[in-house]
Amino acid sequence: MKRILFAICALAAVVLLLGAPPTQAAPPSPPEVTIVLLNPPPGGLLELAVGESYTFDVDVEVLSEEPFLWAVAMTDEYYPGRALYWHGQDRVIRDTSALLSLTMTGKKPSADLPAVCDWPEPWGCWPEGVAPASIVVGVRFQGGRVAVEQFAFAVLVP
Repeated sequence: MKRILFAICALAAVVLLLGAPPTQAAPPSPPEVTIVLLNPPPGGLLELAVGESYTFDVDVEVLSEEPFLWAVAMTDEYYPGRALYWHGQDRVIRDTSALLSLTMTGKKPSADLPAVCDWPEPWGCWPEGVAPASIVVGVRFQGGRVAVEQFAFAVLVP
């Protein structure tokens, strides 16, 4: 009887050990990176006439000697294509610094756009008549390490 009980306990221990998920070490954090929007809209609101363009410049600096695999600046907007037109994205590959530029153009008046709340973060509301937009900058390093920064603002197209 003792042998059977011992065999059952040993078998249960083996099953528990084999069924346990392997422990994984957390990936190392990315090197320290500063991402700065050099020319943000004053007060978070940019006013553009229909057909008028504005270029945003973003400075990316890695504060170590390890170069990034790539740094990219992309756009996001709550009402895509309604009041604004973005001219693509910008990317730099394998460096320790980058100056990324994004250009937007006023497409149509924004007066009929409803108010927007909790976008891109749950912190408040954008008033009606503006197009909420943001610039997202990501920096990827070896091993899948990533640093990200987002700059949100509103655009008024009268």
